[in-house]
Amino acid sequence: MIVKNKGRDRWHGATQKTSVNQNVTAIRSSIKAAIVRLAVWGLIPVEIARWLIQRGGLKDA
Repeated sequence: MIVKNKGRDRWHGATQKTSVNQNVTAIRSSIKAAIVRLAVWGLIPVEIARWLIQRGGLKDA
């Protein structure tokens, strides 16, 4: 006796997720905010924070 499963078989299922859903701008802005917080708290010098933001491509984040 053949048992029929409900739904579609594995070859006709829903489309698989193929892309990674990460918002790069949000990640960069949170990194920039962390650098600024560290500078405000005095854990890193302001000039180093400014350099990290410029060199890391975070000035537009």
